[in-house]
Amino acid sequence: MLLVDALLQELELFGVKQLFGIPGDFVLPLFEQLQQRNSLPLYYLSHEPSAVFAADAAARISNKPAVVILTYGAGALNAVNAVAQAFVEHVPLLIIAGFPSQSELERGLLIHHQAKSVNSQRDIYKEITAAQLRLDNPARAGEDIRLALKTAQEQSRPVLLEIPRDAVQFNTTPAGDYQPPAVPEDELMLATAHLAERLAYAQRPVILAGVDVRRFDAVAELEALATQLNIPFVSTLMGRASFNQQHPLYGGIFLDKTDIRPTQLLRDADLILQIGVIKTDSNFAAHSELFPAHKVVCLEQNQLTLGVATYHQLAIKPLLAAVLQQPIAPFDNTTLPEPAVLTMAPQHLTASSLVQQLDKFLTQRQDIVPLISDIGDCLFASLHAKPSLMLAPAFYASMGYAVPAAFGVQAVTGLRPVVLVGDGAFLMTGLELGHCARYGFAPVIIVFNNQRWDMIDAFAPGLTCTNLSNWHYAELARSMGGNGMQVRSLDDFTQALQLAFDNKQHFSLIEVMLPTGSRTERLTNFAAGFKACGQSEPCQC
Repeated sequence: MLLVDALLQELELFGVKQLFGIPGDFVLPLFEQLQQRNSLPLYYLSHEPSAVFAADAAARISNKPAVVILTYGAGALNAVNAVAQAFVEHVPLLIIAGFPSQSELERGLLIHHQAKSVNSQRDIYKEITAAQLRLDNPARAGEDIRLALKTAQEQSRPVLLEIPRDAVQFNTTPAGDYQPPAVPEDELMLATAHLAERLAYAQRPVILAGVDVRRFDAVAELEALATQLNIPFVSTLMGRASFNQQHPLYGGIFLDKTDIRPTQLLRDADLILQIGVIKTDSNFAAHSELFPAHKVVCLEQNQLTLGVATYHQLAIKPLLAAVLQQPIAPFDNTTLPEPAVLTMAPQHLTASSLVQQLDKFLTQRQDIVPLISDIGDCLFASLHAKPSLMLAPAFYASMGYAVPAAFGVQAVTGLRPVVLVGDGAFLMTGLELGHCARYGFAPVIIVFNNQRWDMIDAFAPGLTCTNLSNWHYAELARSMGGNGMQVRSLDDFTQALQLAFDNKQHFSLIEVMLPTGSRTERLTNFAAGFKACGQSEPCQC
């Protein structure tokens, strides 16, 4: 079997429905063969980070590996930042990168696109991928493709798969039947009993749930555990929209101490079950006193520590399922603190009032609308919405994610997403909207235009570099084949939203002209607390 056919067979097995990429000389033979087969749609973008962001979003929303194809060196190395974000935020990606053919290597010349050495691409990717494989041996190429996809799926991390230019000529043997990892029953029994014993000593447990609960398909088990044992649960910022926010035991999002309801639950608890949480500085460094070691149990994928015992082979899903079978009595007197009363912001245009208006608009619709937020004040404003599907790189926080992510979401789901993006982030990847017109995608892009880098200003108000000129984004959208509108009031924004959703054939960009100084209070408080905890003196937050 030709290598490309073995690759396509494996992609089908792991549920990959589309490919993203940017053509370059070392992968042109592969692109030609994929195009000839025409078994998976190929989506091309303009810049390597954008291609990875699109694949990243496809993987996050489908909970399956996604594939991006890039040329050797200049292509793959240009994508390093986006792949690094996927690595630390646990996103399963297969990065297919080109590599020189054996005849090119044998010439003894420096090869265009190489860095320090011909292997620099692989060496650099060792820091940001779970595995690095090169298909330079036809006899084992089929098994290596399987290993790459298996690793990406089971670890929910990016993997590098280098394909030499001439490898498309290889014949290889496909891998055999795929067997998911077996659950070690003895270890599962011990861990479950140990965890049940720990719960038996608790009186006021609470669950802090993170995004890995969704990544590893354990949402139903977590919600069932909360219901069966009457344990309230709160989510991290990264974990938001992974759970049913209308669940009677859901206590909200914990970002910082301004989240009064979740903070009170965590403070009052005598046992905190951190389940699937990526422990980031933004959630934990400034609030470490809420998480003393004696009352925290961390359940991570293949990592559970209880006292002196550590279990390394247990996935979150079977472990929670096993705990559900234990004869643990429900906890009494679990009363959630009253939620903070959210009043509508004054009827003038701010980032917060805009998102409140957006949430009201979307709540009245019957269809599913994914919400994607970039980094900056729009991320903090997005806390005013309660979407059922939400994507945001809330930890690594690389700007420019949201627009290409919208491309990836519509490619894999067919759903029309709404994007929240600041003008600074839009300047990085906004031109990828032209490809939405190319493929007939119709996301709704909301640009927060206050003509400044507000996130930078919040952390360093003394810098003079934060002012941005007006780039006329609505006009730019029209020049790319979309529908561009500029608004200056909430009433105009609501009308523009309706027009955008009525126009199903083209992408729509709503440029919201925000007044200077309209930054959300959440961003201001977050920046102040984060800076305080970064000082050499003890944090008082």
